[in-house]
Amino acid sequence: MNAETLIAEPRRFAMGLETGELAGWRWNNDGAPPLLFLHATGFCASAYAQMLSALGGAYDVYALDLRGHGRTGLPAEPAALRSWKPYRDDVRAFLDRERRDGWALAGHSLGAATALLAAEGRSDIAALKLVEPVAMPAWLSALAKTPVWPVFAGRMNLVRQAARRRSAWSDRDSVIFSYSRKVLFKSWAPGVLEDYLKDGLIDVAGGVRLACAPEWEAATFAAQANDFWQAAANAPAPLSIFAAKEPGSTVRTFARARFRKLGARIIVDDEAGHFAPMQKPRELAAFLAS
Repeated sequence: MNAETLIAEPRRFAMGLETGELAGWRWNNDGAPPLLFLHATGFCASAYAQMLSALGGAYDVYALDLRGHGRTGLPAEPAALRSWKPYRDDVRAFLDRERRDGWALAGHSLGAATALLAAEGRSDIAALKLVEPVAMPAWLSALAKTPVWPVFAGRMNLVRQAARRRSAWSDRDSVIFSYSRKVLFKSWAPGVLEDYLKDGLIDVAGGVRLACAPEWEAATFAAQANDFWQAAANAPAPLSIFAAKEPGSTVRTFARARFRKLGARIIVDDEAGHFAPMQKPRELAAFLAS
């Protein structure tokens, strides 16, 4: 299994669900076990093209645009989002319609947590490979289920910053020029920013806008009423965790200890940040392939 070997060029696909269309990319590799990859909040499947293209012959790869992101056309109502159950349910619907066994579920940040939530109670999952999952303390998830949570969440920096994010430009080149000067994107491997913006932007009259609306991104960050640790304890397949350096990692010291108690394999890279799949796509492909 060689993660340095490039697999087939990806192609778009779409799947009709009851309330709309679920979109994504597929790196077709007939005969290989299936892998489903899920992206981080505010991003989309195309942002991970370099990493997923470097998976070699290890998997038949699918990558989804989650609800409210990329080219997926499912309802995304910020005021109604209190947990990541809508994301979880969309993934389960995809798996039910594909009717395959032996899935490796993988993801980054929100996507990693969603993969874990979606796997609970299923018999078609062979492995869980989670890159920087959002592993909140149990007390915070409990607080998110109370009436006071919206007030608390509204004060979170991530929520406030996302809600204020600029979302429209005159053209794609203007976005690339603006984003390429930001510290976050300067750390990404060459070409990854362009891959992200392929589906991270939508063409509209008069220019382009973010596919993930700032209001939806903010609501996703705030929607923490998730039974993450219950899902981890009930994981139906071996758990592998990739954790970045601290501070900045979403897999903090307490979470690493808890994952170890659950028997998870944990890889800690003190030279990687939370956006490791964009910064080190080939290294993260090797993690997924291992």
